[in-house]
Amino acid sequence: MMKFPAFCLLLLVSMLLPATAMGAEASNAIKLYMNEKKLVSAEVQPRIVNGNTIVPVRIIVEEIGAKVAWDESARKVTIVKDDTHIQLVIDSKTALINGKKETMEVPPIIDKGNTMLPLRFIGEQMGIEFTWDASTSSVKMFKKDDIDSQPVTGPVDVSDGQTPVTPTATPKPGTGTGSGSNSGSNTGAGSGTGTGTGAGTGTEVPDPNVHLLTSIVLTDKDITVIAKDGTLTPKTMKLSNPNRIVFDFPNTTLDEPLKKLLVKNAGELPSNHPLVDKIRFSNFNDNPATVRVILDTKGSADFKVQTSKLPNQWKATIAEHILTVVIDAGHGDNDPGALSITGKHEKDFTLSTAKKVGQLLSQDKRLNVLMTRSDDTFIPLDDRVSFANDIQSDLFLSIHGNSAKATVSGTETYYNRPESLNFANIIHKHAVAATGFPDRKVREADFRVITKTTMPAVLLEVGYLSNKNDENAMYKDAFQDKLASALVAAIKEYLSLK
Repeated sequence: MMKFPAFCLLLLVSMLLPATAMGAEASNAIKLYMNEKKLVSAEVQPRIVNGNTIVPVRIIVEEIGAKVAWDESARKVTIVKDDTHIQLVIDSKTALINGKKETMEVPPIIDKGNTMLPLRFIGEQMGIEFTWDASTSSVKMFKKDDIDSQPVTGPVDVSDGQTPVTPTATPKPGTGTGSGSNSGSNTGAGSGTGTGTGAGTGTEVPDPNVHLLTSIVLTDKDITVIAKDGTLTPKTMKLSNPNRIVFDFPNTTLDEPLKKLLVKNAGELPSNHPLVDKIRFSNFNDNPATVRVILDTKGSADFKVQTSKLPNQWKATIAEHILTVVIDAGHGDNDPGALSITGKHEKDFTLSTAKKVGQLLSQDKRLNVLMTRSDDTFIPLDDRVSFANDIQSDLFLSIHGNSAKATVSGTETYYNRPESLNFANIIHKHAVAATGFPDRKVREADFRVITKTTMPAVLLEVGYLSNKNDENAMYKDAFQDKLASALVAAIKEYLSLK
């Protein structure tokens, strides 16, 4: 059995988990945002059911902008937005989307008198996109119509549940010049000079914490963004349907030449890059000031940040997307994992098997294969997660050995988020065939490396080290070679690589 610390086994965290299922304090809950506005439920708190976030219907109505009707006798919810018509029945997984039947992972339910709906299922029908910000443990939703150029004004953290209000402008100190006997009236805080009576003019002093972004240039290889001063460190997102890369530069605003290119707060620049259709930019937010730069890509593309000697310059290479797979050998060094029935360590089995998988995958030049560890090293769980998230990996596979009573035998495959289920099913099918062990099914769990990663992620428990027959096979090279080949075949099947 996995020897994770107890607190890790209690955490229920997923890509769309707005609060821990163990009833943690709100301050520790995963945060939920729509177009950078924090969502607050005054009714029942959103929660996880079988890896899916369900939320009060009010969030659907108010934040997605849909109309909702309730038929008490049929226990039916009808949701309408533009040309999309959705019908849901309480406790039923079958939905009607414009008259066509679709199956949901979880059904809508009634909780304390509130109708709770599956957020991702409804959101995707309404054109909502979802991203996971690991640095702030936040689920961020974006309306496709709004993500590209619409500014967000006024306070955006409405943690008190109140409607955000655009703040009234406050005059800022200025410097004035004029003529008069030190009694001239200035716009701003100015000082008069000279004799006689006169009026001065003031100039607003810019916020020293907000820096002017002066240049956005895309060549056939790189994008370069320059500010007049300050440090440029953007937050990034990769989005699909359509494909684009988003860079948000905090504490920046566009300088006057770039602002003159805006039409309804959206500007466009031509592209010289073969993978990019065009560049779009805007003053996306004013609290805090944020410039958003979007690359509309012709397909899935990657970016790699380049080192710059000047903090006010930021540069990244835009290149064709290469499929990246992370293979995680469970445990390591001072974390040996489970102890086998004959005294062997789980960490040695996982490392040997993971390296065989990595070596076989690396023979395919279409893949970029990375290991969380390639020797007897201890890597904290969050570091494994960050490693995979930071490189924008496409898949994550963690390999383990299990432990329980001596009579328990078999292969189990774990997933957490709905987008990982298909990958889990394929891995499990190939792994069970290769091991020959009893099929202990695909299961849902909250192991940290499959909850906090942002790509499809699976944790494979190959067999039970506490079982004589399982353990006897698992440490043999021939068994590991066969299993490695099967896992490589599973990964290629999932990625549609022939």
